[in-house]
Amino acid sequence: MPVPPLTSAGRDGPNGSSREARVSAALIDLADTLVADFDAAAFLYRVTEHCTALLDIDDAGLMLAAAPGSLRLIAATSEAARTVELFELDASEGPCHTAFHTSTTVEHTFSATATPRWPRFSTHAHRAGYTSIHATPVLRRSNTLGVLNLFRRAPGRLPIEDRDTARALADITAISLLLQSTLEEHRTVQDQLQHALNNRNIIEQAKGFLTARHPTDPDTAFHRIRTHARHHHLRLTDLSRDIVNGTVTLPPPPDDMATA
Repeated sequence: MPVPPLTSAGRDGPNGSSREARVSAALIDLADTLVADFDAAAFLYRVTEHCTALLDIDDAGLMLAAAPGSLRLIAATSEAARTVELFELDASEGPCHTAFHTSTTVEHTFSATATPRWPRFSTHAHRAGYTSIHATPVLRRSNTLGVLNLFRRAPGRLPIEDRDTARALADITAISLLLQSTLEEHRTVQDQLQHALNNRNIIEQAKGFLTARHPTDPDTAFHRIRTHARHHHLRLTDLSRDIVNGTVTLPPPPDDMATA
């Protein structure tokens, strides 16, 4: 259930839809996971897309624990956010890393001067054009599953109402993942997260394949995969695997989607 982008006038959606109605629609969409053909990869990408549609942010990323104490990047709304998140994981420092290990929300503003607490990460994030990050743990009681990371390019911290909405989105993500794991009794939550990580790797391979085949950037390549999957009612990971294996060939992108 796509959520239309917010507008600056009252932060309402098209046709005057209220913020409350749009948040409710997103939470209902993310709660609808008790189905036999649950697609974990598509679900987690939807979480980040709802964040960018509802909150005053530019990008969102979702990290989950594929093993105890070990975070992995599962979904990101842009290549810029993905690169920053992967750098944070490699450096083992940053707000997201801290939010996960403390199970508390961490908010931080970047500047041209490196932050003593996270010197390498803060410098890298600032160079990528981000001014602040809001890291909200994805948890259910004492079980911390991962972190929802919200990036801003405009000056200023995340508005208070957006912080509350981010908490609600993180909570429904945790609840939905745990409910799905209950439905599939033979699989543990960790198995699901590892499966999502494997799916993410397949999707990244398909993005790389398309960027090598056509002069497009990774974000455009992912948009083409998502659009084709939705139009033909295919699972995102199945289509990505077929693209990499060469059994499915996507039509070339329109000229206005190609990069020079």
